[in-house]
Amino acid sequence: MLLADVLDKAHLKLVPLTGDDGRDRTVGRVNVIDLPDPGRYVSTADLVLTGLMWHRGPADSEVFVAALAAAGVTALGAGEALHGSVPGDLVAACRRHRLPLFEVPADVSFRDIIDDVHPTLWAQRASSLAAVLGRQRGLVAAMAAGARLTDLLPTVAAAIDTDCWTLTTSGRVVAGTAELADPVADALSRAFLTAQRLPATVTVDGARFSVFGVPGRAEHRLAAWLVACRGALDTLPGTVDELTSVVALERAHLDEAARVEARLAGQLRAALRAPGDLAGLRAALLAARLDPDATFVAVAATLDGMRAPATLTVAVVDEFLSRLAPDRAVAVLEPDLPSGALAVLALTPQAAGTIGSALVAAADRMAPGLRGGRLILGVSAAGVGAAGLGGAVEEALHAHRSATGTATGPVSVVAAGELASHSLLLAGVPAGTRQGFRGRLLGPVEEYDRAHHADLLRTLSAFLDCDGSWSRCAQRLHVHVNTLRYRIGRIEQLTGRDLGRFEDRVDFFLALRLTAG
Repeated sequence: MLLADVLDKAHLKLVPLTGDDGRDRTVGRVNVIDLPDPGRYVSTADLVLTGLMWHRGPADSEVFVAALAAAGVTALGAGEALHGSVPGDLVAACRRHRLPLFEVPADVSFRDIIDDVHPTLWAQRASSLAAVLGRQRGLVAAMAAGARLTDLLPTVAAAIDTDCWTLTTSGRVVAGTAELADPVADALSRAFLTAQRLPATVTVDGARFSVFGVPGRAEHRLAAWLVACRGALDTLPGTVDELTSVVALERAHLDEAARVEARLAGQLRAALRAPGDLAGLRAALLAARLDPDATFVAVAATLDGMRAPATLTVAVVDEFLSRLAPDRAVAVLEPDLPSGALAVLALTPQAAGTIGSALVAAADRMAPGLRGGRLILGVSAAGVGAAGLGGAVEEALHAHRSATGTATGPVSVVAAGELASHSLLLAGVPAGTRQGFRGRLLGPVEEYDRAHHADLLRTLSAFLDCDGSWSRCAQRLHVHVNTLRYRIGRIEQLTGRDLGRFEDRVDFFLALRLTAG
């Protein structure tokens, strides 16, 4: 309904005072206001009626009209009943702010205007709703027939008459009606993650955008999609809801595909737990659409302090990796890491060399959405082919343990290349080999302890921690030096090793570290 349609109703006897050039403005509703500062209570396309109870002088008119103009109302109707006519300072203020103003005669009540205008508005809304519902049915049918969001977005956005984009929390553009620079996409995603309430209007590089959440993904905002439209909220029509509904359908379609990918990634994780079955591992890699001869990097991840299920961790990790490694598989890491995720990335050797720094940048972009939680990542060095993947996973788990112990901020990323210790060396050795080494060396000692309720294993550990010092070790264990010498002699007899030799001490040290792990 246009302002001209209201002013032209002869029986209402409305008298235009300013704003002849605003007759084609749209009327969305009628709003009666008699507060000195009405800004919080009016909105775009309102037709405001006032009895001038607030008016005491020119300053009051300026405050009142400025608030209406800032809110984008369509026009102001002032009743003459209280003052006998519309004050001249109110007319002047409306002219300054280019706000259409009309006089309501004393014998015409505001209820008369509302009763006359509202039926027309309701009829127009009903017609618009029918059109929207018809369009939605057509869009759903089109998606069921195979059309995707990239095909349908221009049609839906045309009803809003502005550019629109669907984005993820990593700043990845799923679909859009125009190009969107990466820095702008990142800024919109950050605004979505940090907004106290949605929808919200944000300014990026001097341009205003409206940001909306997409329904249907309630786990956490980190795993959600967003819709961004050019323009402020109060300038967009209600058909934005139609757009977010279509995007939700696309998300549901892709989530179903993601569940299939998760099952395949789970099979890959199971194959990694079966050491020695290289053929099975290669088959699992192929099923996950990864080249068994590729260069692999493993990433172990957890979302700490968020009570996050493993499925959320998988979704978040998969999303922020999407811009770095198109060829990837992400699976849950339980029971190795509660609520953890394991990502296997197939990369070029060049990309593998820089993946650590790239992960830091990608994780930092998502950090605002953690809201008190922590994202902890352990990244392996590159491993070549299926044969090197098991060691890469162990490296990632070891790096994750180090990251957990040193984390101070919302994001902690530790790459295996940053670590230099025997632990990293052992992480690259297949699990079967490590367990066999430990069992052959320490197995006789453990068996003796069980059979005789002895304490040889703890004695061995203390002896090595004291660098082979008899007196310090005896003091730590609260035993006589002769008792200590007897125990060490028994260990040497059981293992056939000499703790006086450096090489044997190293072997015992490594075997004990494997026991602790």
